[in-house]
Amino acid sequence: MRNIKQAFGQRARQIRIEKGLTLEDLAGLSNLHSTYIGSVERGERNISLEATVKLAKGLEIELFELFLVNPDQRQKNFGQFIKTIEMKTATFNEKQRKFILSLLDTIVSAIDDL
Repeated sequence: MRNIKQAFGQRARQIRIEKGLTLEDLAGLSNLHSTYIGSVERGERNISLEATVKLAKGLEIELFELFLVNPDQRQKNFGQFIKTIEMKTATFNEKQRKFILSLLDTIVSAIDDL
């Protein structure tokens, strides 16, 4: 059975490869050293929260995507999220919808600033 470090590392490697990035490419994009990223991918390190955020930014993904072991789950979760928003806002008037969009924009901006 894989431990959490191995599962996380394999997921990070999978995303990096899907994006066509080398360790050196990702190192430059994430401001982390390539040997550090390699050791994370092999499950040899306990990655810090700060380094996890840098890794996600370098991969140009949302932080939670690194924790989805099943890649199909990423699409399923996003689809469910969109359906939930659509259901919850279906009866909203224009002013209420604009308010919700403003809140979502604020949240996304705050995440981008991490």
